[in-house]
Amino acid sequence: MIKLLAPGMRLKRWILMFLLGIASFIIFLLVTFGEEFDRFIVILNMQLSNLLRLPVSKYYPKLIIEFALFGIALIFILFSLVHLIRFLINALIPEKKGKITSLLYRYAELENAPKVVVIGGGTGLNSILRGLKDYTNNITAVVSVSDEGGSSRRLRYEYGVLPPGDIRNCIVALSDSGPLMAKLLEYRFREGTSLTGHSFGNLMITALTKVTGSFEKAVLEAGRIFAIRGQVLPVTLDHTTLCAELENGKVIEQEPNVEEHKTKYKSEIRRLFLKPGAKAYSKSIEAIKKADVIVLGPGSLYTSIIPNLLVKGIPEAIRSSGAKKVYVCNVMTQPGETDNYGASDHVGKVVGYLGKKVLDYVIVNTEKAPESLYRKYQEEGSKRVKYDPEKFDDLNVKVIGANLMTKKDLLRHDPDKLAKAVLDL
Repeated sequence: MIKLLAPGMRLKRWILMFLLGIASFIIFLLVTFGEEFDRFIVILNMQLSNLLRLPVSKYYPKLIIEFALFGIALIFILFSLVHLIRFLINALIPEKKGKITSLLYRYAELENAPKVVVIGGGTGLNSILRGLKDYTNNITAVVSVSDEGGSSRRLRYEYGVLPPGDIRNCIVALSDSGPLMAKLLEYRFREGTSLTGHSFGNLMITALTKVTGSFEKAVLEAGRIFAIRGQVLPVTLDHTTLCAELENGKVIEQEPNVEEHKTKYKSEIRRLFLKPGAKAYSKSIEAIKKADVIVLGPGSLYTSIIPNLLVKGIPEAIRSSGAKKVYVCNVMTQPGETDNYGASDHVGKVVGYLGKKVLDYVIVNTEKAPESLYRKYQEEGSKRVKYDPEKFDDLNVKVIGANLMTKKDLLRHDPDKLAKAVLDL
């Protein structure tokens, strides 16, 4: 405090003005409600009326004093606060210098925006999270932890941590720390032997788990370090494996096998389950209960969306929530997983695990991309998800068709278009 009052800080004048404003307001309260001052005013009125030979009712010195004190207090307090806040912004966030009004308005706007919970995993969440953070601060990403591919798998079995890959993707999407920090999190080592294939973000979350003593604290600290908008939560803190029972009777384990069940095992999935069973993370349940909007997807149907609905407590929390419940259908089918699926097929599978009359809306892209892009995807076995609203009658869900696609190099949802479509509900 002594340093703040040192010469040259240019703070003393505004602190003094703020204190004078507070003092003026206190005196205003004493004048307005103090009985002793009322008696003084009565005597003053009488003296003035006798001196000027005019009726007492024409003189209101108390009212004039009250207005003057209140005006001085208001001007001093507001003027000093504006300059104090401007000083702090210029010192701590120099790139925002001169934008105090827009910053305060923007903060209030984002803080009062709807509470949105997005449930999923994989890279599918990136698009909607990047879009939502421009419209609300109240975002919670509830993320699947059944990933067993690449770096996440190695870290999971070598260090005993929950798979960090999907968590990292969500932190990148919600980060306000700038593009360089996002690139740092996403950086993947290509050279050498021991680190090849690992991303820096995965290694950092693993290290934070060891330093803090828990995966829960590691994710929280990573969010703070990278200044994320909202929060990222694992759907469960239990170690579990995604399994599937196929129509041909075969049982397969681990996410990569489930993802390619059609091409590897030539059979449809009868049911998905977790081995062992998992209990929902309490903070994820709490976020779902407080949400205004709950969004499932976009993302891989069998390996990113449905695994969350297998965690004990999550489907129950969604069903009991008073929020709008929305499923965002993928733009393209996923080879080996959802070949030839239409929008109604995707929704039907989600309803099978979530229950009927739970989803309120399904958002489906109706925009078409250039044929050259579709041909590129078809070579990899992926097709456009068919928009088939006529097949939704038995699903008890309202279909929202909208132009949501980004048409750059990849056929994905446009973050801003998708965020607006969700928040419009």
